Amino acid sequence: MTQGLRAVLILAIFAGVMLRFWNVTSDPSLWLDEVFSAQMAQSPLPDLLLAVPRFDTHPPLYYLQLHLWALAGGSDLWLLLNSVLLDLCVILSLWHVAGRLYGRETGLWAAALWAVLPLGLFFAENLRMYALFFLEIIWAWYLLENRIRRGGGGRVAVLLLGLAATLTHGLGFFVVFFLYFQALVRLYRAHGRRAALILVLDYIPVALASLWSLGIGSFRQTEGIESFDLATLGIHLAITFLGMHAPSPELLGYLALVLVLAALLAGRSRPMALWLVVLPFAVLLALTLTVKTVFMYRTLGLFLPFVVLGLARGRWPVLALALFAVAGLNSSLRFEKEGYRGAAELWAERAAPDAVMFTQGVPDLWGVSRYLPGVPRYSALDIQPPVRDGMLRLKERLTGTWFDRAGLFGQTDHLTIGSREIWPWLPEEKLAGLQSYWLLSPPAGTCLRDTDRIVESHAPLGKLLLLCEAQPG
Repeated sequence: MTQGLRAVLILAIFAGVMLRFWNVTSDPSLWLDEVFSAQMAQSPLPDLLLAVPRFDTHPPLYYLQLHLWALAGGSDLWLLLNSVLLDLCVILSLWHVAGRLYGRETGLWAAALWAVLPLGLFFAENLRMYALFFLEIIWAWYLLENRIRRGGGGRVAVLLLGLAATLTHGLGFFVVFFLYFQALVRLYRAHGRRAALILVLDYIPVALASLWSLGIGSFRQTEGIESFDLATLGIHLAITFLGMHAPSPELLGYLALVLVLAALLAGRSRPMALWLVVLPFAVLLALTLTVKTVFMYRTLGLFLPFVVLGLARGRWPVLALALFAVAGLNSSLRFEKEGYRGAAELWAERAAPDAVMFTQGVPDLWGVSRYLPGVPRYSALDIQPPVRDGMLRLKERLTGTWFDRAGLFGQTDHLTIGSREIWPWLPEEKLAGLQSYWLLSPPAGTCLRDTDRIVESHAPLGKLLLLCEAQPG
């Protein structure tokens, strides 16, 4: 590697780090899923452990880690720095592990590619579990690679990392399965049946931990493409490789996929690409079309560390670096969070002292109340609309038990702020007695009653806020 190329890679890493800090400091506010993370993390610890399975498809490990971080501060910026610092550890880890396994030049390439990877930048500025998850799977993969080379060792560390990744993201078990599966095949070929059997035994506790996500996911709705829609597939592929706001994503997504796969499969990284990119992507698509919607940029993004490791050893890494750098800068400059701060400030200023707001569920209530003055922190379990369907049957079984007394089904069904109220659901009797009311992000952008008229309409950062009033007479 020439001195000039080394300087370019180091500059790319520096630029990626600066973009991360610029992204979170220029817009330190939280959007829907991030508000969810903050509300979980800033709830009392016993409530957190109950609220995660009550409201989320993801396991609790990330929220526990964020809870500890939040003990030192609760501002948006402080919470977001948690993701940034974890992602900086991802860059350093890729530099280290790729350098140890494949040489210092490859380690520098891997760190530079991740530093400017658009979706890596996006995950680093989001208050979600991705940066922590990437850190766990990179080290789990590294220890498994060492185990394959040596025939043993690192059993406890791999087990702990496998458990951690499984309990960090709802599809963590899926990624960990492919890590173990490819290691099992290669370990068997290199060291025989006994070494492979030991790895299978080591995987059993990790497989049992996956029952959390499988159990919760079996009755919760998940996100992904609804059918075999080529345009939607292209959009998710574009976001995966080129980030948000890529032009003509329906087409560029497929072009990016072809370029990435060509670079991976033509170089020394072909085995990794087949095991940890091509096969998982194909299985995700098959599961979406036959079982449950899970194919989308967030789940594809779980395998991006292996895309980067493969590109660092594959063909045309300079082309990949240039493409990611341009796309990462475009994504950072154009992406804007649809947060709640603007809507909350507007409502606090313009709403009447006894105003009532209706939101589209509890997360929206958490979001808008987070930025209202005079609202003390409250538990994620405190405010819940009445339960129904399967949750109602569960509540009937648990009535009078510790779960019921601990507040699994909520203490109240709305938030009171002085004389103002925010409701995460629509009680008909409450609506009937109102002459005017506010709506946050109504699905159709209209009032709740056909006869009402819209008096005010605001859209601060994409959050539609309506003031509706009953027609006279």
